[in-house]
Amino acid sequence: MYNTNIIDDEFDGKATLTTDMLHQLLVEHYPTLKNERWDVDIDTIRTSPILHPLLRRKIPIGIEKFTCVLFTQQIGSFGEPLIVYFLLDEKGESIYAMDFLLEQHDPH
Repeated sequence: MYNTNIIDDEFDGKATLTTDMLHQLLVEHYPTLKNERWDVDIDTIRTSPILHPLLRRKIPIGIEKFTCVLFTQQIGSFGEPLIVYFLLDEKGESIYAMDFLLEQHDPH
Protein backbone atom coordinates (compact mmCIF):
# COMPACT_ATOMS: atom_id res chain seq x y z
CA MET A 1 0.00 0.00 0.00
CA TYR A 2 2.92 2.36 0.55
CA ASN A 3 3.34 3.09 -3.16
CA THR A 4 -0.29 4.01 -3.82
CA ASN A 5 -0.71 7.42 -5.43
CA ILE A 6 -3.07 9.62 -3.46
CA ILE A 7 -3.37 12.72 -5.62
CA ASP A 8 -2.08 12.76 -9.19
CA ASP A 9 -0.93 15.84 -11.03
CA GLU A 10 -3.00 15.81 -14.23
CA PHE A 11 -0.17 17.37 -16.24
CA ASP A 12 2.76 15.02 -15.72
CA GLY A 13 1.22 12.06 -13.87
CA LYS A 14 3.43 12.40 -10.79
CA ALA A 15 1.87 11.91 -7.38
CA THR A 16 2.10 14.98 -5.17
CA LEU A 17 1.13 13.11 -2.00
CA THR A 18 1.65 9.39 -1.51
CA THR A 19 1.44 6.96 1.34
CA ASP A 20 5.25 6.92 1.09
CA MET A 21 5.17 10.47 2.50
CA LEU A 22 2.97 9.32 5.38
CA HIS A 23 5.29 6.37 6.03
CA GLN A 24 8.35 8.64 5.99
CA LEU A 25 6.69 11.00 8.48
CA LEU A 26 5.88 8.09 10.78
CA VAL A 27 9.37 6.56 10.55
CA GLU A 28 11.01 9.90 11.36
CA HIS A 29 8.68 11.13 14.10
CA TYR A 30 6.46 8.25 15.27
CA PRO A 31 8.42 5.01 14.69
CA THR A 32 6.01 2.88 16.73
CA LEU A 33 3.36 3.54 14.03
CA LYS A 34 5.53 2.73 11.01
CA ASN A 35 4.16 -0.79 10.53
CA GLU A 36 0.49 0.10 10.91
CA ARG A 37 -1.86 -0.31 7.95
CA TRP A 38 -3.87 2.72 6.80
CA ASP A 39 -7.09 3.29 4.88
CA VAL A 40 -7.12 6.40 2.69
CA ASP A 41 -10.00 8.77 1.96
CA ILE A 42 -9.82 11.93 -0.17
CA ASP A 43 -12.40 14.67 -0.45
CA THR A 44 -12.56 18.20 -1.82
CA ILE A 45 -14.25 20.48 0.69
CA ARG A 46 -15.70 23.98 0.29
CA THR A 47 -14.90 26.52 2.96
CA SER A 48 -18.18 27.55 4.57
CA PRO A 49 -19.56 28.80 7.90
CA ILE A 50 -20.45 25.22 8.87
CA LEU A 51 -16.85 24.00 8.45
CA HIS A 52 -15.46 22.81 11.77
CA PRO A 53 -13.59 25.72 13.46
CA LEU A 54 -10.49 23.55 13.93
CA LEU A 55 -10.20 23.08 10.17
CA ARG A 56 -11.19 26.65 9.37
CA ARG A 57 -8.26 27.99 11.43
CA LYS A 58 -5.79 25.86 9.49
CA ILE A 59 -6.89 27.01 6.02
CA PRO A 60 -5.41 30.28 4.69
CA ILE A 61 -7.84 33.21 4.45
CA GLY A 62 -9.49 33.52 1.05
CA ILE A 63 -9.37 29.81 0.14
CA GLU A 64 -12.73 28.61 -1.19
CA LYS A 65 -11.99 24.89 -1.69
CA PHE A 66 -9.32 22.55 -0.39
CA THR A 67 -8.49 18.86 -0.47
CA CYS A 68 -8.55 16.77 2.69
CA VAL A 69 -6.65 13.46 2.73
CA LEU A 70 -7.45 11.20 5.69
CA PHE A 71 -5.30 8.24 6.65
CA THR A 72 -7.20 6.07 9.17
CA GLN A 73 -5.40 3.38 11.11
CA GLN A 74 -6.92 0.00 10.15
CA ILE A 75 -6.33 -1.63 13.53
CA GLY A 76 -6.59 0.72 16.49
CA SER A 77 -3.64 -0.34 18.64
CA PHE A 78 -4.54 2.51 21.02
CA GLY A 79 -8.15 1.40 21.41
CA GLU A 80 -9.57 3.86 18.88
CA PRO A 81 -8.08 4.29 15.40
CA LEU A 82 -5.62 7.08 14.89
CA ILE A 83 -6.42 9.48 12.04
CA VAL A 84 -3.74 11.46 10.23
CA TYR A 85 -5.06 14.21 8.00
CA PHE A 86 -3.44 16.45 5.44
CA LEU A 87 -5.12 19.65 4.27
CA LEU A 88 -3.93 20.61 0.80
CA ASP A 89 -4.78 23.14 -1.84
CA GLU A 90 -7.44 22.07 -4.33
CA LYS A 91 -4.85 20.73 -6.80
CA GLY A 92 -2.89 18.87 -4.13
CA GLU A 93 0.28 20.87 -4.72
CA SER A 94 0.71 22.62 -1.35
CA ILE A 95 0.14 21.28 2.15
CA TYR A 96 -1.64 23.75 4.42
CA ALA A 97 -1.64 21.57 7.52
CA MET A 98 -1.10 18.08 8.85
CA ASP A 99 -2.35 16.78 12.17
CA PHE A 100 -3.28 13.65 14.13
CA LEU A 101 -6.69 12.92 15.62
CA LEU A 102 -8.01 10.12 17.77
CA GLU A 103 -11.45 9.11 16.58
CA GLN A 104 -13.85 9.40 19.48
CA HIS A 105 -17.18 7.65 19.68
CA ASP A 106 -19.92 9.11 21.86
CA PRO A 107 -21.46 6.24 23.84
CA HIS A 108 -24.81 8.07 24.21
